[in-house]
Amino acid sequence: MDDEPDIREIYTVALTGEGFDVLPAEDGEKGLAILREKHPNIVLLDLQMPIKDGFDVLQEMANDPSISRIPVIILSNSDDEHAFRRVGTFDTKFFFIKSLTTPKKVAGAVREILFE
Repeated sequence: MDDEPDIREIYTVALTGEGFDVLPAEDGEKGLAILREKHPNIVLLDLQMPIKDGFDVLQEMANDPSISRIPVIILSNSDDEHAFRRVGTFDTKFFFIKSLTTPKKVAGAVREILFE
């Protein structure tokens, strides 16, 4: 889930190129609808999005047993300590700063989670 179309496209192309199916969402509300309907194997989640931000998504996931066990990778440009601490209260697997990582590294993290 990411509100930036270019970022969604970059990661969609990279992950489909690695053999993964991708269900992009431009905001947290649409992302949650996809989670509840499709039950994907993993979620890439930005923290700063319209309608419902990443923290709202994490809270709703934690409160919904049907989606609470889906692994989450945070992929955000929010690198302040407060955001990092808030994310730490939820069960997330990785926290990547968008500007400091590559799609290949994120694809490796996806592979690591799915095939651990």
